[in-house]
Amino acid sequence: METTEKTKQTLSYTGTIIEFGDAVQGETWLKQDFTIRTNEDYPQVINFLTFNNVQDQLSRCKLEDEVLVYFNAKSRKYNEKWFTELSAWKIVINFKNKKA
Repeated sequence: METTEKTKQTLSYTGTIIEFGDAVQGETWLKQDFTIRTNEDYPQVINFLTFNNVQDQLSRCKLEDEVLVYFNAKSRKYNEKWFTELSAWKIVINFKNKKA
């Protein structure tokens, strides 16, 4: 019998921050979205959502910062339509200038 190892893919994008959404605070949580333009031959505009401690990372960013965003993707169905959310779990600012 052959065994298989479960692998998890790490999703990430690099780009320039072009917009910040308003921060929204609940009783026990804080969330904010932000948008980047990717650094590809055919740039894409992608919006991410941050929660709680990741929002702290986002608060150190400013417009036009070059960032590397690690995220999880999840979808849900509501009223017969699908909605997808990209939740950032780590934001690295000016990653090209940092040593690994």
